[in-house]
Amino acid sequence: MTDDERERAFRRARLQAVTGRTAILRDTNAEIRRLLRASLADINVVLASQPSDYQSWILPQLAREIRRVLGVFGEAAAGELTSSARDAWQLGQDLIDRPLEAAEVRIAGALPYIDPQQLQAMTAFMTDRIKDVGMGAANKINAELGLVVIGAQSPSDAIGATRLILGEESRTRASTIVRTELSRVYAVAANERLLQTAERVPGMQKQWRKSGKRHPRFYHDLADGQVRDADEPFVLGNGAKLMFPHDPAAPASETINCGCVMIPFKDDWTVAQPGRAPGGLLEDGQSINELLGNAA
Repeated sequence: MTDDERERAFRRARLQAVTGRTAILRDTNAEIRRLLRASLADINVVLASQPSDYQSWILPQLAREIRRVLGVFGEAAAGELTSSARDAWQLGQDLIDRPLEAAEVRIAGALPYIDPQQLQAMTAFMTDRIKDVGMGAANKINAELGLVVIGAQSPSDAIGATRLILGEESRTRASTIVRTELSRVYAVAANERLLQTAERVPGMQKQWRKSGKRHPRFYHDLADGQVRDADEPFVLGNGAKLMFPHDPAAPASETINCGCVMIPFKDDWTVAQPGRAPGGLLEDGQSINELLGNAA
C-alpha cells in the first residue's frame, strides 16, 4: 500500500467511525423521546380514569401513580443510556483504531485496555440526570394537579400543563443530556486511545472539526481544522483550552449541546526526521508500517 492509498483508507475509516457516533446519538435520542411519549400516554389514561370532579380526587394516590409511571420511564431511559454509553465508549476507541488498521498500521492488540472506571462514573452521572427528568416532571405535574384540587385552576388547564411538561420541556432536557453526555463518553474514550497510540505511532495528532449545526458556537467554528499534538490542548479564539470537544474539564458553556468532534490526524506516513519510539531510533525515510512491522 502506497502512502496515498494509506491516507485515503485512513480517511474513509475515520469518516465511518464519526458516522457511528452520529447514529448512536440519533437512535438513543429517538428511544428516549419514545419513552417520554409512552409515559404521557400512560398518565393520560390515569387522568381519564379519575372522577370528572377533580375536587374529589385523592391527590396522594394520584401523585403516587404519576411517580410510578415516570419512575418506570426513568429506569427504562437509564438502561438505554447505559447501553448506549458502552457502545459510545467502544466507538470512541474505534475512531483511533479503525483508521489506522485501514492504513495497515495494526497496533490495537498491542495497546492496553482503557480503564473503565471513568466510563462507569460518566454513566452513573448521566443515568442520574435522565432519571431526574422523570422525577422533575412528576413533581411539576403533581403541583399542577394540586392547584386543581384547591380550585386554583381548571382540570383542562392541568391536562394542558401535563402535556407541556412531558412534551417539549422534558424532550428538550432529555435530548440535551443524550447529546452532551454520550458525546463526552465518545470523546473521552477517543482521547485516551489517541494518547496511547501516540506513544507508538510517531506523528499521530488530532484535529478539531466543527459540527454541521446551522448556528454553531462562533469560536468552535473558527477552531475547525486546528491540529494539535495528542497531549496538547486545542486553543479557542476566546482563550478556552480544551483537550478535545466535550472535555470534562472545560466550562459547561463550551460543552453543552456541542456537536464538534476530535478526529485522529496523520500529516505524513513517512517519518521525515529521526526520533525515538518504542524499540529504538527511527531512520530517515522509514515508514510507519516498517517501524511497526512487528505489530502489523
